[in-house]
Amino acid sequence: MAADRLRGTTRLAGVIGWPVDHSRSPQMHNAAFAALDMDWAYVALPVRPARLEAALQGLPALGFAGVNVTIPHKEAVAGLCDSISEEARRAGSVNTVLVSDAGSLRGELTDGRGVVDELGDIPRDRAVVLGAGGAGRAVIVALTDAGHRVEVCARDGAAAAALAERLGAGVAPWPLAEPPPLLVNATPVGQRDDELPVDHKLLAGVAVVCDLAYRGDGGATPLIDAARRAGARAVDGIDVLVGQGIHAFRLFTGVEPPADVMRVAARG
Repeated sequence: MAADRLRGTTRLAGVIGWPVDHSRSPQMHNAAFAALDMDWAYVALPVRPARLEAALQGLPALGFAGVNVTIPHKEAVAGLCDSISEEARRAGSVNTVLVSDAGSLRGELTDGRGVVDELGDIPRDRAVVLGAGGAGRAVIVALTDAGHRVEVCARDGAAAAALAERLGAGVAPWPLAEPPPLLVNATPVGQRDDELPVDHKLLAGVAVVCDLAYRGDGGATPLIDAARRAGARAVDGIDVLVGQGIHAFRLFTGVEPPADVMRVAARG
């Protein structure tokens, strides 16, 4: 939204994270608001972990309809909302906070649903999720609910085992040795450097690779590059950003978003 369109009646939404300067959510949501001629604006909100609770408590007074939540706040926010959805409770993670008219905060989870939507109609088979953090938890819950046999693979084996037991998943040893039909990277590895979360040779046996990480410049992550070279279908972090953003837009506004506009803007 152009600055000259902002006024006292403008409804606000945003994304909270630390750091958050790389986020493409503002351009994606603002393009959707403009396409629908909505008096809304979406802003990036850099919030240090120590100020997270204060930031959330200030949202009602500032007139926010809600915020998305990104690294490193997803798990902490789950404990700071007045209520959370069943999906968010199971995952112990929140990526969308809705502010009611009375000022209460409700935590929702759209990450996993965004992944499932972007994967589309694929065989329900073995799926390995790399990472045991907030994003990984969301994906594990969503893939399990969709009928996949999910295994958790993380550097911290104890954390992976505990999470797998709680969510009814299996465990794959780190580093991953056996290629699954579906591999989902829910770690930040590769977002800013050339490191891969798995051996590139393993990707030759994977049918679909989904990387939740994405680069601020819109370029492919090393994992997506390697997956494409190996002949796998690649679903990148911007695809997932749009998928979860569509759900978040509906929750914020109650309006069906222009998905094509969001997709173009997220890659612009």
